[in-house]
Amino acid sequence: MVIFERDGDEVSLAAHESAESPLDVLLIAGVPLNEPIARYGPFVMNTEAEIHQAFADFRSGRMGLITN
Repeated sequence: MVIFERDGDEVSLAAHESAESPLDVLLIAGVPLNEPIARYGPFVMNTEAEIHQAFADFRSGRMGLITN
C-alpha cells in the first residue's frame, strides 16, 4: 500500500532498464477519510480488532466461499 502526499497532481511510474517482464499496476484514488488505518494481508480496516474480526469472518465462511 502506498499513500501519496495530498498536494501532488500527478503520478509517474517507470520500469527499471533491466526489467525483463511487464508489471501490472492498479491505482485507486479517492477522497482521504482522515481515519486510522490498520492492515494485514488482504484486509484493511480501522483497528486491529476489526482486522481480527475480518479474519474470523473469512475463516468461518461469512464472506462467502470460493470453490473450484
